[in-house]
Amino acid sequence: MNPAPPPLPPKQPITLAVIFAFLPAAIGLAVATLPVPKEQFPPTCVIGAIMALICCVTSSVLLFRRNTTVAVVFGILLGLLNLMIVGGIGCAAMLSNINVH
Repeated sequence: MNPAPPPLPPKQPITLAVIFAFLPAAIGLAVATLPVPKEQFPPTCVIGAIMALICCVTSSVLLFRRNTTVAVVFGILLGLLNLMIVGGIGCAAMLSNINVH
């Protein structure tokens, strides 16, 4: 009578999204701990902030595409956390240009 429902498409693994979600923290730690000369620090921070922002957007998009409530909530939370990390790296770049005596 009723035909069998079509099989669901296989779920994509969440590993890539999680790797991209935690990469901004690793980038922020790398920028903070690498021995960078003082004149090279602002450009290094800007490059690190851009890379972290790209990873932040990529991880959120990968989580949103799963279309489950839990994935969307974690995508939003990780996106906000990563944006704070990107903001911290950007603030470090701006404050490193100020000469305080």
